[in-house]
Amino acid sequence: MTPTRDELLNHDADGIREFDNALPRWWLYGFYFTILFAVAYVINYHLLPTPLVGKAGAVAEYNADVAEAARLTKNRPVRHGAAVVPLTDRASLDKGRAIFEGPDNTCFACHRPDLGGLVGPNLTDDYWLHGCTATELVHNVSTGFPQKGMLPFGTGKTLSDEQVLQVVSYVLSKHGSNPVNPKPIDPARDQVCK
Repeated sequence: MTPTRDELLNHDADGIREFDNALPRWWLYGFYFTILFAVAYVINYHLLPTPLVGKAGAVAEYNADVAEAARLTKNRPVRHGAAVVPLTDRASLDKGRAIFEGPDNTCFACHRPDLGGLVGPNLTDDYWLHGCTATELVHNVSTGFPQKGMLPFGTGKTLSDEQVLQVVSYVLSKHGSNPVNPKPIDPARDQVCK
């Protein structure tokens, strides 16, 4: 008995009924080919130590990427997991001040040009919200506090690690500068930084 075409099945979904037709052979062979290709790809690229086809396997590619990242981050001022040492040379502090007061990263809008605090906290006294070490400040500037209105890097415009370190070094250099009429301390949230 030969199968008939366009025979309606006895079920429907939301009023839609379907025909019981076989798939075209070209579609079926293409589907089988993709299955075979996927199996060969997984074996060649993920399971063999040295791929039969291609330059490198996944492990070799990962190791090459890690080595390249290590090469690129060598001699950068900010390193993950390492203590950050603030810069003290005049050129770096001047660059940090230019970034702090610049039109692209308007840190001064919340912290005032003299760092005495306006909407944001006073950055010259001994009372801090989120730590006062250079490492903590680099993290704070890089991630920001969006729930409190501070975007990463102040305005969300990305800074390089060197620029972040320059801004942090500038802020730390202004510690104890006693600006006129600073923002008052909030004993409920501000902590003495040691």
